[in-house]
Amino acid sequence: MKNKILTASLLLSAFVFAADVFAANQGAGKPIQVQSNQQAQMGDGTQIRQKLQDAGEAGGQAQNQNQIQNQGEENQIQANEKQGAQNQNSAGNATAAQRKSQVANAVREMLQIAERNEGIGEQVRIIAQAQNQNQEKVEANLEKIQSRNGFAKFFIGPHYGEINNAKRTLEQNKEQIKQLDKIRGQVYGQNDWQTLTEQIQSLEQANLQTENSLEESQKGFSLFGWMFKWFAK
Repeated sequence: MKNKILTASLLLSAFVFAADVFAANQGAGKPIQVQSNQQAQMGDGTQIRQKLQDAGEAGGQAQNQNQIQNQGEENQIQANEKQGAQNQNSAGNATAAQRKSQVANAVREMLQIAERNEGIGEQVRIIAQAQNQNQEKVEANLEKIQSRNGFAKFFIGPHYGEINNAKRTLEQNKEQIKQLDKIRGQVYGQNDWQTLTEQIQSLEQANLQTENSLEESQKGFSLFGWMFKWFAK
């Protein structure tokens, strides 16, 4: 009987000891789990901060790329505007050179006709030389007119003084061409008559082109252009 009681006591003591050990192990495991959770949360926070930093850097790079792209487009627009102005000047210079060549050829033909026609030769020669000189004046006027930039033209208008000078020269050209047309019937030979007729038409075309250029230069709005136009009369 005593042995049974002793055995039961030992079993009970062993059971209690095992329960204490199990409880101790469970208690020791909890801090470890909490620490693991804290480490996981810290790891998640680090990842989030890293993602935000990466997103910020990506946004900054995108902004820099946009700025570079916008700057490139702006530079391209400025280059296109500059090229357009250069092309316009080149076109104007080419037209002026063609017009001067046209008048020079007409003058050369008229001087040859003057040498073969003694009666009217001197009149033809004087008119031919005057046409050549007048064309030089007109082209100089047009060059000054076209050199006025858009900013100045917006405020004070085109160069009305040069425009008026060119118009007066063109009126002289027209009067001289009328004189040529009157004496054309006195030219010797059909060939000279035909050649003089062609040169009169060539001079008229050059004058018409010049008039068109003058009209084109006066187009557009200006704030005080009317006042400068009045003073230029």
